[in-house]
Amino acid sequence: MSTPGFGPAESYDERQPVVLLLDTSASMARPAESPRIDELNAALVHLFDGVRVKLRLRARVELCLITFDSRVRVLDPARGDLVPVEEAPADRLFVPVDELSPPHLEASGLTRLTEAVEAALALARDRYRTLQAQRVQVRRPFLWVLTDGAPSDAHGRRADPATVAATARKVRDGEGRGECVLQAIGVRGADLELLGALAPKGARRLEGLDFGQILESMFRSSDVIGAFAAVDDIHEQVSAEMKRQERMRLLEEKHL
Repeated sequence: MSTPGFGPAESYDERQPVVLLLDTSASMARPAESPRIDELNAALVHLFDGVRVKLRLRARVELCLITFDSRVRVLDPARGDLVPVEEAPADRLFVPVDELSPPHLEASGLTRLTEAVEAALALARDRYRTLQAQRVQVRRPFLWVLTDGAPSDAHGRRADPATVAATARKVRDGEGRGECVLQAIGVRGADLELLGALAPKGARRLEGLDFGQILESMFRSSDVIGAFAAVDDIHEQVSAEMKRQERMRLLEEKHL
């Protein structure tokens, strides 16, 4: 049975749901002379242009894009706009990666990361089960967090560790059922302590890679890791891929 959005000529026997969670809080507007949000917007455009020429990714990966600041929003592909996640049409949020046009992101507000992760967990679980019910072979969904800060509460304070721990338990439950794997990537000032509490085996800070390289590594990992790999093996392979990218970056800088 085919899945809506995938034509017969590009139909693979399996699907790889990916949820990309992007920090759009006020800290992403820094530094003033070269805002990180501008770098992220440029990296997204470059990434999707590159993905469109890769048949395996076009045919297999289906993407859902979530942003989080003071609100948690998700991209409605039909409208081409970000909408509150609670108002989003859940049955059309995952689309073939080459059919998605990234929205222009703006930075403001807080960092409601735990709420974004819980929303992503629910969407990934529902998509995973839907594909199973349609008898489509489906890989474990990947959830990728990209942030430069710390999870905050509704008042802008650093999130309480107990709140993060409660979300982390839901992550572990989902990973244990084979319904997701969470990777939390921190850049330039990210709170690695809380990210580590959220994803003990999947949190890492990458200072040596730009957003474009990080996003490319995310999609490469989603593509090359085996369909039936155990969650611990996935975390190890993703870590190895990120380290490889960092080594390549250092080598390139050395020879410039």
